[in-house]
Amino acid sequence: MIEKAFDFSGSGGAKILKIGFIGAGKVGSAMAVLLQKAGYQVVGVASRTKESAQAMAKLLDCPVLSKGDVARRSEVLFLTTSDDAIGHVAEEVASDGAFYSGQVVLHMSGAHTAQLLDAAAKQGAITLSLHPIQSFASVERAIELIPGTYFSIEGDDRGYDLAIKMVEDLGGNHFMLDSESKVLYHAAASVSSNYLVALLDTAMKLLAEAGVPEELRLAAFLPLVTGTLENVKKLGIPKALTGPISRGDCGTVKKHLQAMEDLPQLASAYQILGLATVDTAINKGTISEEQAKALRSLLADHWHGMH
Repeated sequence: MIEKAFDFSGSGGAKILKIGFIGAGKVGSAMAVLLQKAGYQVVGVASRTKESAQAMAKLLDCPVLSKGDVARRSEVLFLTTSDDAIGHVAEEVASDGAFYSGQVVLHMSGAHTAQLLDAAAKQGAITLSLHPIQSFASVERAIELIPGTYFSIEGDDRGYDLAIKMVEDLGGNHFMLDSESKVLYHAAASVSSNYLVALLDTAMKLLAEAGVPEELRLAAFLPLVTGTLENVKKLGIPKALTGPISRGDCGTVKKHLQAMEDLPQLASAYQILGLATVDTAINKGTISEEQAKALRSLLADHWHGMH
């Protein structure tokens, strides 16, 4: 039974865990490959389409099975479908009576808690969410990036030891997350990754307005972005902050805003981020409360004037 899988103290006597995957996307495929390399036994995969299941099974040299059969054979079952499908798949497997007491069932969604797996919990399974804080563009990139990535672990505390062991076997890091904090946590992940892309898109639009040739825009500014990220990595926030707001330079900020008077959408993004940057500059200690007040007034006045 699964209880033995939680005993990791034995040297050489550790049980090989049987794991299965329902969902053959980038993250599921990469996790399966890495866990298999770490010594876990992948007993089978299932997916919405036959093609994706076969591609994943070929990668792992394991069988394609029905969802119920994957669940029945797995001591640890990963539901790595799209977020929208996780709950439905859990209910489908439950209606087949394929979950069992002591089995660990987990999903890897950042937005949802382990409660999405209630159908499995009702049949005695230990349910968790295990979310990698990383952006995966492909299976290959996911395999490269998962080692060293942080994972949040949330759900039934009976499964924590196993989840931590799997993350460590993947070469990752972890922290525990309360269920009620999951939505704000996911918002932070969206801001860190998705909004960063949108922020760069905004910068590219400003460069287009400035007449910089398209083929040069990203090439010219990417070193600035990567250099800033390196500064954040070495110095942390807020020490990595530079620029006019960190110096309390109202004159430059005013010129920026004036140049964007006919570009309301870009100006709005500039102002909202500018107001956030004032707070960062205060935390850095490079501007006074008086300078902060002047900057906030300048940014907010332009904001209200355009809305």
